[in-house]
Amino acid sequence: MASRGIDVSHHQGTINWSKVKAASIDFAIIRAGYGLIEDRCFKANVEGAISAGMPVGIYYFSYALNAEQAMREAEHCVKLIKPYRIALPVYYDFEYATEDYAKQKGVSYTKALRTAIHVAFLEQIKAAGYRPGVYTNVDYIKTKLNWGDLSGYSFWLAQWPLGDGRAIRFEEVKESAVNTAFGKPDVWQIGKGRVDGIVTDVDLNYGYLQLLDKQPAAKPAQSITAGDKVRVKNYTVSGGKKRGKVYGGAGTFVVYYEKYDVISVTGDRVVIGIGKVVTAAVHIDDLEKC
Repeated sequence: MASRGIDVSHHQGTINWSKVKAASIDFAIIRAGYGLIEDRCFKANVEGAISAGMPVGIYYFSYALNAEQAMREAEHCVKLIKPYRIALPVYYDFEYATEDYAKQKGVSYTKALRTAIHVAFLEQIKAAGYRPGVYTNVDYIKTKLNWGDLSGYSFWLAQWPLGDGRAIRFEEVKESAVNTAFGKPDVWQIGKGRVDGIVTDVDLNYGYLQLLDKQPAAKPAQSITAGDKVRVKNYTVSGGKKRGKVYGGAGTFVVYYEKYDVISVTGDRVVIGIGKVVTAAVHIDDLEKC
């Protein structure tokens, strides 16, 4: 049996997530942003949905003109969602408004370019530890994408069997009628309807992901205490040097050593150094115990 879900953005305004949950909505897919801009209701929506006990997925609207810009969108998306428990996939939303924007910028997409843009975003999301997915429709699958190159990602199909002229109810669309001609989607967007707790129409979805059954338990934090030896596991390379992230995103530090001493630990803030000489304060998730 499919689960019932919604997808939302700032267009739905302020949402009462307790009422949404009580209206038998099982999951939510929330827009994190578009281009390099955060959706202004993202924080309220993701925190509200999670607080109501709903598994959450993400979608991110593309304005990328090339693969490099798609990677930057993915980096921005990861930055936004990192503080939260994202149980469901992170979907890339590239559609007709994207094409209109590109025309204004003098860019004409080809199948190969659209597909490369998708892959660049999705692989960056995958590298960050999330399950990447494609939100699309039959027209894009048939005429605008090299679909075979995207078939390994989670698939969210937008296909409204009753058209888009009126609000519908879940009961009007049989979940068994899902289009599987291009592979069975993990999520099927069936149209717009009304849900208690939301003052506007909202997109309705059937979900077929096993993950929708329940919100997974939080990953237990690793145990690091003063006196331990640790190595910096999350870093970038710039100018030929490894650069770790300072706690709170206040900057970076050069990772000169393979191992550091833990000087003190306060919650998820770990001060590391050599002996008692401080190097930096680092988030516990950016370290691993030796």
